[in-house]
Amino acid sequence: MIIEKLSEIKDILLKAAKDSPTIAILTHKNPDGDGFPACLAMQEILLQQNIKSDVVLEDEPSEIYDFLDGFNRAKAFSEYMIYDLLIIVDCHEEERIGICEPLIPTAKKIIAIDHHILSDAIDDAVTYIDTSAVSAGAIIYNMFRNEINEFNAKPANYIAQAIYTTILNDTDNFLNQNVDEDTFLICSQLMKYKINPGRITELFLLNKPANEIRFVGEVLSTIETYDDDNILFMHADNDMLMRNRVDHEGNSKLTRWVKGTHNVKVTVLFHQVVKKRYRISLRSNYINVNKIAVKYGGGGHEKASGCEMKGSLEELKITLLEDIREQL
Repeated sequence: MIIEKLSEIKDILLKAAKDSPTIAILTHKNPDGDGFPACLAMQEILLQQNIKSDVVLEDEPSEIYDFLDGFNRAKAFSEYMIYDLLIIVDCHEEERIGICEPLIPTAKKIIAIDHHILSDAIDDAVTYIDTSAVSAGAIIYNMFRNEINEFNAKPANYIAQAIYTTILNDTDNFLNQNVDEDTFLICSQLMKYKINPGRITELFLLNKPANEIRFVGEVLSTIETYDDDNILFMHADNDMLMRNRVDHEGNSKLTRWVKGTHNVKVTVLFHQVVKKRYRISLRSNYINVNKIAVKYGGGGHEKASGCEMKGSLEELKITLLEDIREQL
């Protein structure tokens, strides 16, 4: 069931939460700075209304979320987990849930809140999608802004920090084309909860150890350009990760280092998952990269999407060059 009104999905969510003995809040596999902080914001909002819930991830969260107490507020998935209600944030497709997918068939009710283009919605889920929203966190804020305004200072500040992080993530520190008047309006409203934007930016985006910066340098050294520099490819493999003692979380946000490169219209980052399997990040302000991602079982936005593909790096480069050239 697709719900179009924010007030309606809010009513459905609150009723389901109050009626459900156990609740899990999930996001997509390889959780990012929108999905996970949005889950944390939702958890705190429910807690302030005396509704307990678990944030369940594929694995323990990265240390970059320590400023949101991510480690203590989330649980790693276990095959023995069963929940009455699933609230899925920043995702609405079953296949993007990853190893947490077994929670879906045992749940009595599923609610999905997302801002990605509608794809294969989960069967029997109540789904709300607002593609105009800058982040999933922004949807949650708009849904519960009146309640947040009534919360005590400490939980309100925590929620505001989490929401601001989702916006930082999905605008790439306000550099992306999805920044609009509503983006800044929400940020201005978050300021009344005494957040420190500079400190959040430092902790979330800039607080990198030297070994991660060396890793970034290696990735940037792989840059190849095609078609008069209109297309830029770069890759990160597992040898680079091991050599620099970086986990797969270090692959996140690598495309921001080449944003604004002269003449480049399309950027593709190949993240090696295992041998002959790559996670692909596509970025462009000139073509609809979501069409390419969907073709290979992925999704996202017109200007920023991703998917996973099997094959050698050279084979995937040839395939994606053809797809990109079709639109350029």
